[in-house]
Amino acid sequence: MQANLRLTIIVLTTIILSATAVSGQNTDALSEAEKSISKQALRQYIELLVDEQCEGRASGSAAIDVAKRFIATEFYKGGLQMIGQAYSYGFYFWNNNTECLGINVVGTIAADSTVVNPKTIVVGAHYDHLGILAGKTYSGADNNASGVAAVIELGKAFAKLAEHGIRPMCNICFVAFDAKELGSKGSEKFLADKIVEPTDISLMINLDQIGTTLAPPEEAKTQHLLPNNYLLLLGKESVKPEIISVFENSNTAAEPIVLDFSYYGNSHIYNIMNNIGDQVPFRNAGIPAISITSGIHKYTNKTSDDISIINFNALTQRCRFVFRVICKLAGIKK
Repeated sequence: MQANLRLTIIVLTTIILSATAVSGQNTDALSEAEKSISKQALRQYIELLVDEQCEGRASGSAAIDVAKRFIATEFYKGGLQMIGQAYSYGFYFWNNNTECLGINVVGTIAADSTVVNPKTIVVGAHYDHLGILAGKTYSGADNNASGVAAVIELGKAFAKLAEHGIRPMCNICFVAFDAKELGSKGSEKFLADKIVEPTDISLMINLDQIGTTLAPPEEAKTQHLLPNNYLLLLGKESVKPEIISVFENSNTAAEPIVLDFSYYGNSHIYNIMNNIGDQVPFRNAGIPAISITSGIHKYTNKTSDDISIINFNALTQRCRFVFRVICKLAGIKK
């Protein structure tokens, strides 16, 4: 009997030690993936997206193809998988009685193979902007090269986890939407064309203008580590309270970010902003959707929205925050 007891203790000890080792490996891999999100990479992406070759990334223009090919290449280099046969796909839409061609760019991280019929979290940002108007280029560094840069870095971070054998309990789909400036046509077509079956989408996170610290809520102005680091979140009413709790509990003591779910406490402006953007078609389809932004400012939709206004320290911290949020929502544990 004592021999059986000793054997039981040995087996239990082995199981506990193995579980502890796996947990430690997960923690190390998660930390490595989060730290891989760097301001150097974010700067590189934004620099290319605002380059004169892109001519302001107007939807339907020849120049936006430069941005499209760059994003698709980064998805490929970063280890994201295609949905179907390519990273990009075209769609037609009407604008002022003219048929236009738009192109969305999509990469994905597949759920763990043990998950049956996994749901999908969509993380998106529009990459089109205003183009050239009256001979002036609207490069759109904050609007929305900042959001696209974040989507690329987030996708690569989750691909790094997959390299370590750590996969989410749901699919994570990263999308650069076209034609947002023409009425969110890219996100509408993404759903209409069922690139991902809409009923399989559990949440959409939209990143739109997240690169500056120019419009902080009052609470953010008192921060002592990185002044003015904050995020405004729209769509709280469309998601379950436990999802909001994940956002609220994903801050770190070293890199705190003030979260404002009320758009400066102004319900009128909140309702306006909450009904603009690529999260809207998802919400209208009955899919919970949150839009994240650092707010509009005096440079929004002006030629002065260039790379000089981007706060790369804040943008990096925000991307890492969103990474932690998605990890928790996707069931990736330390």
